[in-house]
Amino acid sequence: MNIKVENLRALCQSILTEHGLDAADAHIVTDILIEAELRGRPTHGMIRLPGIAERVSQSNQSPMVVEKDALAYALINGRDNLGYLVAHRCACAAIDKAKQSGVGIVGARDTSHSGMLGYYASMIADAGLIGLVMCNTGPRIVPWGGQQPVLGTNPIAAGFPAAEGQVLVDFSCAAITNGEILMAIKDGKEIPAGRALGPDGKPTTDPEQARAGGALPFGEHKGYALSVMIQLFSGVLLNAAPVPEMGKNYGIFMLAIDPAIFLGMNIFQLGVGEVIHTIKNSMPAEGVTEILIPGERAFRERAMRIQSGVDIDDELIEELQQLA
Repeated sequence: MNIKVENLRALCQSILTEHGLDAADAHIVTDILIEAELRGRPTHGMIRLPGIAERVSQSNQSPMVVEKDALAYALINGRDNLGYLVAHRCACAAIDKAKQSGVGIVGARDTSHSGMLGYYASMIADAGLIGLVMCNTGPRIVPWGGQQPVLGTNPIAAGFPAAEGQVLVDFSCAAITNGEILMAIKDGKEIPAGRALGPDGKPTTDPEQARAGGALPFGEHKGYALSVMIQLFSGVLLNAAPVPEMGKNYGIFMLAIDPAIFLGMNIFQLGVGEVIHTIKNSMPAEGVTEILIPGERAFRERAMRIQSGVDIDDELIEELQQLA
């Protein structure tokens, strides 16, 4: 079903407030979910809403606590609030500190799934800053050479302000994400080969087996090494769980940098523009009509869906309407 963005936004906000979030927090979570749909990331969009609504209705949230606070850094205890709200607060704090001191480093512990990390990197880039965001998650990735899931999917995102828009990097360390596996189960489809292992440690294309087993790291040993790095940054460094249980005591690490500490914004954006121009005008491979910059596909799809609406699975829409 195709739904206008404003109608989908109203439906989402209504569900969240009906289940116990105040209007301001519901607006934040709604915007993050809607952005995932707009940018072509449905695995992080409306499919997450029923679970969020259930969690909100069943829990009494305590206020977050700022445990450490200085001019350029802060550590937030999320106190098991929704990861979306904790991450949003981290991004706002990192932006404020970078505006004051040139650099803002903000971490949070005792948090949970926070959705599409590119949302927060975009927040920072929209403020005219360079943003780097990473978080750890429950064990889903098999270490390179192993059979048992030990590391999180551990996504990482970076946003760079450009003269027109931004360059946005956003990916997880897994060859296949939990959301992609859930979508495959829902659609009754197999997953691509070489992405996951079953609980027996053998390669599988069955999404149910992959869900019970573990994902392989992308890029073999390189994705594995990156996942370890992110786990140390966002888990160990922040006093979150070094190897968290699923959904418990995740950590999130954010860095905001004002380019002005090194050079003027105009010079920085000229340099970004030169990199973009060089890539876009390089020779494409056979059969490729255009080389895209990281984030370009997502922002093009966003512009298209704002005009044409968002396609949502009929069964999911029925479930959301029942929640509302």
